[in-house]
Amino acid sequence: MHMAHRQHKLWILAAFVLSFLLGQTAYATASGAQAASAVVQNMTHNVLQILQKNEGKPVTPAVKKEVADAIVPHIDFNTMSAYVMASYWRQMDVAQRKEFTQLFQELLVKTYSNALNQYHGQDVKVEGSQQISQNPPVAQVNMDIDQGQGKTIPVIYALIENNKQWQIYNIYVDGVSLVLNYRQAFGNIAGQHGIPALLHELKSKVADAGTQTAHAS
Repeated sequence: MHMAHRQHKLWILAAFVLSFLLGQTAYATASGAQAASAVVQNMTHNVLQILQKNEGKPVTPAVKKEVADAIVPHIDFNTMSAYVMASYWRQMDVAQRKEFTQLFQELLVKTYSNALNQYHGQDVKVEGSQQISQNPPVAQVNMDIDQGQGKTIPVIYALIENNKQWQIYNIYVDGVSLVLNYRQAFGNIAGQHGIPALLHELKSKVADAGTQTAHAS
């Protein structure tokens, strides 16, 4: 899961720096790609406010929770979970799907929390946004992160609209999809050992991430 951990570090970085570059968007008049960009802007603006208020102090569990509360409403964990599990999703009953989605959300939030110190003022360039599908409504927000020494990392936020609300369901970091990365890892476990074994393994990963959070605090 090393690649997944690296993705989440860069996810944090992408979220932080985007708010510096996107202006205040009028939600009432925004539509399509503009509305998707506005969602990302609002999320990152709120995260930055929390971190700036805490600047120079340790990132405590309380701060991590505040950041998580600002992020979670903007992530479509149901869609993300279904895409991660792919064909195995159809093999899972309602209870298993609910348990997987909850555990996967906890894993992402805890991994995210562990990476809160990864932003160090890197420069970025927003390359724009576009709506790439009407049915279902899907949009993407594109950006580049300048890591210095000629190293640039492209990041793409993929968002889907549900009930007139745009939410992130995938992130591509340097060409690597968060969804596909987890799909490969979880699919191997489900294919070899079954869904119950996957859920057991996921519980262990969530517990391990929580331990890392405690050590990092």
